[in-house]
This record gives sequence, C-alpha cells and structure tokens, in this order.
Amino acid sequence: MTTPPGDDRRSVFIQNYQSQRTPWDTGITPPEIVQILQELPPGRALDIGCGTGTNVRYLLEHGWEADGIDFVPQAVETARLKLVAFPPETYRILEYDVTLLEQCDQLRAPYQLVIDIGCGHSFKQAQAAKYARDVADQLAPGGTLMLYAHVHTPERNSGWQPEEVRDLFEPYFSLIWQQVNTDSTVGTLAGWYRMTRKP
Repeated sequence: MTTPPGDDRRSVFIQNYQSQRTPWDTGITPPEIVQILQELPPGRALDIGCGTGTNVRYLLEHGWEADGIDFVPQAVETARLKLVAFPPETYRILEYDVTLLEQCDQLRAPYQLVIDIGCGHSFKQAQAAKYARDVADQLAPGGTLMLYAHVHTPERNSGWQPEEVRDLFEPYFSLIWQQVNTDSTVGTLAGWYRMTRKP
C-alpha cells in the first residue's frame, strides 16, 4: 500500500482508530444497504473504505461474496478477525490505498455491487475524477454503486455537493435516486446516491 505524497489522511485515520475516535464506525449496516440487498440477487460486492468490515460481514451473511479495501492497518486487522468464521474463498480484506484501485491486482472485478460510505468524498478535482473512473472500472455493466458522501460546506473541508456527484459519476453511471439528509453522527448534510453502471 502507498499513500500519495503530502497526504496525511492515513495518519489521521490511524490516530482516530488507535484512540477509538471513530463515530462513523457504528457496527451497524445502514438501512440503505439492507434495502438494496433485498432487491439485488447475491453476487460479488466491493466495499471501498470498509473499515472494520461490518458491511462485508453483512454481505457474506446474505449470500454474497464480498471484498473490502481500506488503508488503515488497525481497521483491516479488525475486519479480518471479524470474518474468520466465513469460508476464506468468499471474501478478501485488502490493505491498500483506494486512490490506486487500478493497481490493486487482488481485487476480483467485475463486481455487481460497489459500496462507498464516506470514502471517496474526501478527494478533490482530478483525484476525484480519477476515483469515479476507477470505481466504474470495478463494476460490471448494469452493476450498482451505493455512494454516501457528505455535502461540502465552507465549514466542512471534505465532501461533494450533489451536483458534483452527478458531474463526477454520470459519464459512467445513471443516477437512479439520491437523498440528502442530516448525518446523525456529525450533524451535517450528507447524501445517499444509487447509480447503475452504464454499458
């Protein structure tokens, strides 16, 4: 795993996990993911920024094969311990930088479902555009992307406006629905976006 020069995200997240300041890691699969799994037939899924593996475990429990990727060693270790009861051929937990998805040869694309809950929204401009393209490359045509992104505000440095999400992803995806509400863990606006990979 590598981290882009000048990027301190890795050290910040490592410190947060070490001090257990991880309000995003609720241990509960969001209802939006529960709902989508009720609609889609089981296939292969990728959770980008998988943290401690809560959603990977939920996917496995519901008949999916699932891979998770995260760049925080402590989170990855916790996820692997959480999943030891599942057949090893049904999942992979990878410690890797998601800005370099195209270089991660352990991913098992094409996936039928990709989940990003608050990972990519920290990227800006060219890096964000590359990320959207890399995510699209992981999905089979017709595959589903479930994206959760905070809304960028003058007070919040990371995040994407809904129109930014559309601009970034619509070259590769059709937007099925979006819903913007207040995130209960931090009290700021955030949006769910369901998208389908274009042929």
